[in-house]
Amino acid sequence: MQLIGHRGGLAHGPGNTIETATRAAPYVDMIEIDVQRCGTGELVVFHDTTLDRLTAVSRPVAVTDWDTLSTLTVDGSDAQIPLLSDVLSAIPIGVGVNIELKHAGMAADLEQIVSKHENEILYSSFVPQALAEIDGSYNRGYLFSDLWERPDGWSSRLDMAEGLGCTAIHPEYTLLTQERVAQAHERGLAVHAWTVPSTEMARKLHSMGVDGIIVDDWDVFE
Repeated sequence: MQLIGHRGGLAHGPGNTIETATRAAPYVDMIEIDVQRCGTGELVVFHDTTLDRLTAVSRPVAVTDWDTLSTLTVDGSDAQIPLLSDVLSAIPIGVGVNIELKHAGMAADLEQIVSKHENEILYSSFVPQALAEIDGSYNRGYLFSDLWERPDGWSSRLDMAEGLGCTAIHPEYTLLTQERVAQAHERGLAVHAWTVPSTEMARKLHSMGVDGIIVDDWDVFE
């Protein structure tokens, strides 16, 4: 079962920063980061669509220029908002990178950046169009947190993942049962669960056959 550091590993430092990603690298198989486009077009690593929760500025990321973003520190730390290219350069080649796409319309720039690095890349997104735009040679995971309040919600989510050509699903961990994991595997889909809070839950998911867990604290998996 793969261990994937959520935004690097939120229990060990400010998320989506170079500092936390490099701290996580010796302990995880893959590092998950969030990517979006800023106001001047660069691809930056930041989770929220607005800056106010994590920085001293109150403004959407999408309208903020990189010169401004590059001066901001994150979550009360000294760590700054980084470019995707700089985060990839900081992560050792043997550690994979799960790039969560916060919106569509980034595929061409992503390809230009990612092609310069040798890390294994797994794209994921809640946004189907964002995944559809990615070249099919890359592994892609369909993110979801609910089953649309439908009796056939699980199978419908699997249908969506298959239709997008995904190689994995990334469901919220409370949605999982051993039967549902088996159904995903029957369709050739790996299962990566998020965000797993404890060692006990990690062991339970491992017993279900889950392929990877996304965690804030890499110490939960012994």
